[in-house]
Amino acid sequence: MDERDQGQRWSRRQFLEALALTGGAAVLYPTGEAVADVPPPAAGEDDVGQGRSVLVLGAGVGGMATAILLMRRGFSVTLLEAQGRTGGRSHTLRHGDRVIEVRNGVREEQVCRMDEGLYFNAGPGRIPQHHTTIIRWCRELGVALEPYIMETRANLFQTPDAFRQAPVQNRQVANDTRGWLAAMLYRLAPQVPGVDAAVLRELLLTFGALNAKEHLGEYLGSSRSGYTDPPGVESPGTIREPLSLEQLLRSRFWDHKFYQPEEWEWQPTLFEPRGGMDMIERALARQLGGRIRLNRQVVRVETMPGPIPLVRVTHRNAATGADQQQMTAHFCVSTIPLPILARTDNNFSADFRRAIAAVPFAPTCKVGWQADARFWEEDDQIYGGISYIDHPITQMWYPSSDFFSRKGVLTGAYNYDADAVAYGRMAPAQRLENAAAGATLLHPQFGRSVPRDRGITIAWQNVPFQEGGWSDWKPEQVDEYNRLLCPEANVFWVAGDQMSYLPGWQEGAALSARYVTERISGPAHLLGAPRPRVRRAPDARAVVQGHRQ
Repeated sequence: MDERDQGQRWSRRQFLEALALTGGAAVLYPTGEAVADVPPPAAGEDDVGQGRSVLVLGAGVGGMATAILLMRRGFSVTLLEAQGRTGGRSHTLRHGDRVIEVRNGVREEQVCRMDEGLYFNAGPGRIPQHHTTIIRWCRELGVALEPYIMETRANLFQTPDAFRQAPVQNRQVANDTRGWLAAMLYRLAPQVPGVDAAVLRELLLTFGALNAKEHLGEYLGSSRSGYTDPPGVESPGTIREPLSLEQLLRSRFWDHKFYQPEEWEWQPTLFEPRGGMDMIERALARQLGGRIRLNRQVVRVETMPGPIPLVRVTHRNAATGADQQQMTAHFCVSTIPLPILARTDNNFSADFRRAIAAVPFAPTCKVGWQADARFWEEDDQIYGGISYIDHPITQMWYPSSDFFSRKGVLTGAYNYDADAVAYGRMAPAQRLENAAAGATLLHPQFGRSVPRDRGITIAWQNVPFQEGGWSDWKPEQVDEYNRLLCPEANVFWVAGDQMSYLPGWQEGAALSARYVTERISGPAHLLGAPRPRVRRAPDARAVVQGHRQ
């Protein structure tokens, strides 16, 4: 905003009257360009947007949520989406769907060959209980949610440093560690200042399942860690020998996401849409009808100063590069991933350009497997949750629904950082081969029940128009984050989960949609409202992977 306008105060009525007097964008720019003038819905929450148009770039969850909120306030909205589908990174793969990657400049295509009715959430796969904004969207749009199981004590853990021969159960690692530490503290209780040692020891006896009789305060193992022979009619069962403290320390299990379920984002209860994560994006798309234009790649963005500032977007057919068109609107909201936006031709100010270019997207890969028998349930009594392993696959997710059915879909890898970079360099077939080897370490019966031609993989950093899984903000990038929370030339906004403290989560996209809508709808952009000053940028690693991972 120009300094000469700082003292000007426009009411909503005055703004709309001024717009009407000028004849709107068609009078100011009679160039024959298309204007984003799709009619708003007949009934909305407000009329503040009447006579004003918005271009939304990207039809992922954030872009579609933004468009719907703006429509409800009377704005006419058009969405431009470079891909041939909606949803962005919220992508569920079903029979016949294709995954396109570009690796070393070569386009590679996979076809999902899972049976009809099965699906693989190749992007987000869970919704935490405290992500109330996206949960409200689900309730409003009629998207049924069911529990997502993050952890069970039957889940497995394996590292070659300590458990080379076979994986151990989560319950063994969790409870034997607790037992050994409780026993050490039991002995030291009288030396703990400021507490009643006797009361502390009472706590530790229960906390660590310590022996309370002849070997008072020692850890001798516990039924919490499971049985080698379960209780029956003629036998009380045989409790497992505890894992040694030396084994547990040598495994460095805490470095392999073992405590991720204790982090705020993953604490129970979590949810998933019944029938696949794409139920959310499908419901959002239905609200928008014909306002979404697919296969339209943005090639230039221009802010246009004037009595009523505008923004002009040049776009073309994403597949052919032909059919170049221009659209002009009063506002533009971009959910284009920041690294791609940084390469898009524009006339942005230098500080805005620097902020956009400062934020890379993180590599991440997933693998999905169709299993023709749910061996993890039958053989290991695993019903949902995640097994972790010191292997490039990092983890294996088990389905949280359709228990006891015949078939199911496993998430056979979900990795980050160097593992994701290495997977992204592999051809998909090689990636699947490596993932199958990791899965066999956890489940030797894997190969007997999982046909290799029913596997599919995605390296998000190789996906055109996505190029990664989430914005990889560092907390020290506070100046860049503050700058991108503000519009460029009062007309161009950056939005999506990339502009939230929840990068990589649909909740972040939904919160950003609300943030931008409230500011476009109000007079703040005209009145010179002070810029936000947050104290730190998002910590993407902690939010997506967990602390100490």
